[in-house]
Amino acid sequence: MKKLLLLLVLAVAGFWLYRSISHKDEAPQPVPVAASPNKAIPQKEATAGSSLNAAFPKSNGDFVIRFTQEKDGFSQAELLKGPVKMATLSVSDTAANPSSRDKFKTATKKIAGHPAAAVGAQGTALLVADRYQVQVRSLVQTFSAADREAWLEKFNLAALGK
Repeated sequence: MKKLLLLLVLAVAGFWLYRSISHKDEAPQPVPVAASPNKAIPQKEATAGSSLNAAFPKSNGDFVIRFTQEKDGFSQAELLKGPVKMATLSVSDTAANPSSRDKFKTATKKIAGHPAAAVGAQGTALLVADRYQVQVRSLVQTFSAADREAWLEKFNLAALGK
């Protein structure tokens, strides 16, 4: 029985040795690189949220910008007028989610020279440099579509296009 077990172990070891030697001469296969802008990148490779903060408008008069969320590929702030949250402002790097650009393909409206689209009944967004989605979403009824557009124009959009 011991001889049979030893013979089996030697046979398996020989097989693995033969297999590892025979495959060493093969060149590794190249890994295709994402060349298409429609190919998603890993979220951790998206623009840092802290870099996106530079594009946000500054507090202005009665309005205060308060940052609420920041992560790779996304940054969000609240627009406050006194104690009232009027809107949320956000910038997202669509490179991690290319399908989020689809709504801009048929956009006929432009804001500050960039394609714009409605996002539901309470949101307005635009696409900068075919990569960054900048969005303003109303939190109160009195913050209109015209208000959202005015705040979109206050973003430093050139900072995103670099």
